[in-house]
Amino acid sequence: MSQHHPPRAALLAAFAAVYLFWGTTFLAVRYAVLVVPPILIIVVRCTGGALILGAWLAWRRELRRPTLAQWRTAAVAGLFLFLGSHVSIVWAEQRMSSGQAALYSSTIPLWIVAMESARLRSMPSVRVIVGIVVGMLGVGILAGGSAFHAGLLSDRLIISFGAFCWAVGSLVGRHGARPAVATQATAMQLATGALWTFAASLLHGELARFSVAQLTMRAVIALLFLVLCGTVLAFASFTWLLRVASPAAVSSYAFVNPVVALVLGVLVGDDLLGGRVIVSAILVVAAVVLTMGGIPATAHRSREPSPLEEDRPDEVRARAAS
Repeated sequence: MSQHHPPRAALLAAFAAVYLFWGTTFLAVRYAVLVVPPILIIVVRCTGGALILGAWLAWRRELRRPTLAQWRTAAVAGLFLFLGSHVSIVWAEQRMSSGQAALYSSTIPLWIVAMESARLRSMPSVRVIVGIVVGMLGVGILAGGSAFHAGLLSDRLIISFGAFCWAVGSLVGRHGARPAVATQATAMQLATGALWTFAASLLHGELARFSVAQLTMRAVIALLFLVLCGTVLAFASFTWLLRVASPAAVSSYAFVNPVVALVLGVLVGDDLLGGRVIVSAILVVAAVVLTMGGIPATAHRSREPSPLEEDRPDEVRARAAS
């Protein structure tokens, strides 16, 4: 099989979507959680994302009948990604700032690299290890020393557990049975995630305490952003990147997102741009450069179209055959 790498433009666009959109979700969640119960926010994100992506695939006539093994992979990944990770984060952020939560979430790359190394029975490169350490240091400086005493002890344990769950779900989705089209794999994970989180929200009594009449315009805009940008575009890009890039490189978003969130906080007047923010940003950029050394994920891999390129299947197939 000939060696085919995804176009650099597609990689840059996908990483930009994950970095910028997921970094902005900190602010969007903050606005939404003022009126919408935390678990219900994840239900809306997963449901909306699954419906939009499913409708898009059906309209393009690219929706294929999944196998039982593919649904099993989606169900396990959805359990860890959304019920285990997303719910843990929004639950803890009721008492922790986004920066403090980001410090504990920044362990995601460490978990992913450790699990992938155990699966392959090989040590990660020194460059990747240094990149992860530098990135966590940058996020730690950004969050400040108060992050180690943020919220309750249970909050810190829950959000740390959420980082572990995201790593597990990411690798299950990467290596488990999956549809050929990355967008369908994304839609399936979102659909199962919607079921898991809806059950949790129902058991927690959130639906009984919430009314649509409580929604404000700001909360509606925040939810729309979370569904369209944070879920449909960013999560679809993330799923595709897991197929074509190294896990360490893909998980570098955990270092970038807090910086994006804090810059947005400065723009809306909630945070100040101080010296530690600049130092943190420099360290995070260095961490991204180091972990990007893991692209591409494998030396020999068939050409995998990006979510945007799935709109032009004939062109992609012709390029892959060349």
